[in-house]
Amino acid sequence: MKLKTMLLAGAAAVALTGAAAADTPAGFYVDLQAGANWVDDFQVLDDVADDFDYKYDTGYAVMGAAGYKLDSLPLRIEFELGWRSNDLSFDIFDGGEGGEGTIPGDGSTTVFSQMVNVMYDIDLGPGYVLSLGGGIGGARIGFEGGVGSSSDNLVDGRDYVFAYQGAAELEMMAGDNLGVYVGYNYFVADNFDIDVDPGLLGGGVFKDDYNAHTVFAGVRYHFNEPEAAPPPPPPAPPPAPAKTFIVFFNFDKSDLTPEAQAVVAEAAAAYKAGSSVIMSVQVRGHTDTVGSAAYNLPLSERRAASVKAGLVANGVPDNIIATSGAGFSEPLVPTGPGVKEPQNRRATIDLSGAGS
Repeated sequence: MKLKTMLLAGAAAVALTGAAAADTPAGFYVDLQAGANWVDDFQVLDDVADDFDYKYDTGYAVMGAAGYKLDSLPLRIEFELGWRSNDLSFDIFDGGEGGEGTIPGDGSTTVFSQMVNVMYDIDLGPGYVLSLGGGIGGARIGFEGGVGSSSDNLVDGRDYVFAYQGAAELEMMAGDNLGVYVGYNYFVADNFDIDVDPGLLGGGVFKDDYNAHTVFAGVRYHFNEPEAAPPPPPPAPPPAPAKTFIVFFNFDKSDLTPEAQAVVAEAAAAYKAGSSVIMSVQVRGHTDTVGSAAYNLPLSERRAASVKAGLVANGVPDNIIATSGAGFSEPLVPTGPGVKEPQNRRATIDLSGAGS
């Protein structure tokens, strides 16, 4: 009972630790495991024979479980069915009338268990999980054994008892849904009690605790749906191409001619058509090379202001229009000083979109 208390306390302590959540999917799963099973020696006969020497062979165990891993906590809760089987051989001391000697015998022990387990998952890195925990439930334990050349049954009985276990597993995810694992299980079927055939060795009671050690390997299938990759963001709208309009002026004038007014109206219409992507309107005035720089710079600024006023009159918001003057420093047609070049007497309207 001391060992049982230690196992249950250890499982509770593991469940309360604060390790990080494991890198295995949350949700329902099923698993299947198999491995080698070893049974501890125990005193099976009470007041039946003076000497009873026996040996368990290495046996096998097969377990399957269905469970659920919580999303909010690194815990798994599962229902497990298990089958363990071990053969055994024994010698019973015979001190009867036939003289001292031993009677050989053999038999087997089987256990069918039904357990509810709680396992705590500890993340060891991407795709690797260490699980610690245990469970409680019931076990149907059966013994069969015969002695002598006639193979008469010494015992052939069953008992259903309380059972508990502790386990450790190391799982590796082999895919989005499939994990493979290895582990160790310590299992106890507590205080079985089976009658011995009264016609052999005077009868008696076949009783003790069944203690087994299992080393196993298994596969676990997680029924989660892998998270779909988020859809790519929609492509950004293409930048509106920059559009440039040119307004020409008469010599030494800044007012708009009818031709200039038509160009300004065309620019305003282009702005309205692309107003969702056009971020700014730049207006820059220019002059020819007649006169001084001090005279021509204000003239170029007045030309830019006239164009802005025309744009506003045609419905372009005032606050997105920026104006500037270049005087004769940026001629469209390069000339020497004092040349009346009509193409240099101009203002440019640039409609700029996002990203252009």
